[in-house]
Amino acid sequence: MLEKLLNDSEFASMMHRNVYDLLNLLMQKNTQFDILVSTKFVSFTPELPQEIKANFNPSVILFSLAGYSLSSVEISKDEIKFEAGFGPDNFASVVSIPIGAIIRISIDENPILINFATFSPSDPKTKQERSKQIFLNNPKNRDIFKGQ
Repeated sequence: MLEKLLNDSEFASMMHRNVYDLLNLLMQKNTQFDILVSTKFVSFTPELPQEIKANFNPSVILFSLAGYSLSSVEISKDEIKFEAGFGPDNFASVVSIPIGAIIRISIDENPILINFATFSPSDPKTKQERSKQIFLNNPKNRDIFKGQ
């Protein structure tokens, strides 16, 4: 029963809104905070050198947003972005994280929100391809896409 709820799209949407709203509130209050995120959903621009990435936990990464990183935060409906420095040489990179991939938000090591929803990215192209494939599974529909 619990697993069904954690994978439910309505529950995921509710958790997404809660994370989004809390991030915005923390930014309005200029409050330093930490976010714990699933490593596989984090992207870096430019990409981090391998010797830095090798030090990351393969499951989760904890980011502390304070100082310059906090002042560089941009929050959209679907993701949070911020600039951060990594490694001994403070390699600069923009970190992008889907809002739904944030597992925990904490202040001074005290959790203030835990996102229990199972995150799965929704790529419109993937959905379109899946829909097209279902359509093409019917032999009568295959001729429609011939020549394209």
